[in-house]
Amino acid sequence: KKRCPCRRRRRAEAAPGAAMTVVAFLHQKGGTGKSTLAIAAALALAQAGRRVLLLDADYQGTGSEWGNRFAHRFGLETRSQVQPIVHLEVERFRAAFEWVLIDGPPSLSEMTESILRASDLVIVPIRPSLPDVWALPWLAAIVRKLQREGGRPAVRVVFNQHAGEELGPLREELAPWRLPLHPEPIPADPAFRAVFAGVPLPGPLAERVLALLAEESG
Repeated sequence: KKRCPCRRRRRAEAAPGAAMTVVAFLHQKGGTGKSTLAIAAALALAQAGRRVLLLDADYQGTGSEWGNRFAHRFGLETRSQVQPIVHLEVERFRAAFEWVLIDGPPSLSEMTESILRASDLVIVPIRPSLPDVWALPWLAAIVRKLQREGGRPAVRVVFNQHAGEELGPLREELAPWRLPLHPEPIPADPAFRAVFAGVPLPGPLAERVLALLAEESG
């Protein structure tokens, strides 16, 4: 079964020195819905009463621009971090936030490795298309390198913007890279576009997004 991140955090709040969880949203390819999903996840956590920082490490600045307009409505914070020192910076947020969500750049660079070093979990959104899958081997290679060196990031691939496409062939294409795949795709829902107008995320969709962050438990 899965452990709900919201319930896990409520238990953690009762204990001094509760851990902060760092989740990155990464893909070297643009157009996968990475920034939208990062913002939606931050919003879903904030709507559930969590203390959340959205750290915008994407030079396109989508998260920062959304935050400038709407973050205050939902009680979350956004900050820009465009230098490849994320793994050094996140520790200073530990006393203030339960969750730090990082929107990474659509590229592979020093920033990518810095984000991976900082993260407990890396969400890799891919659209139901072969080019999104074909771009994964290089990111997978960096993750394995860090894991061999004792790095901590767990990785979870998720089909994003799913509109009913057949996913079987794409799962077969993914198999050689041995990257864990989230069982439920994220739908192509108009509510995601509405987030950019400052609209809250509907409850069922928020639960779908939060399931991405849930830990597996025995």
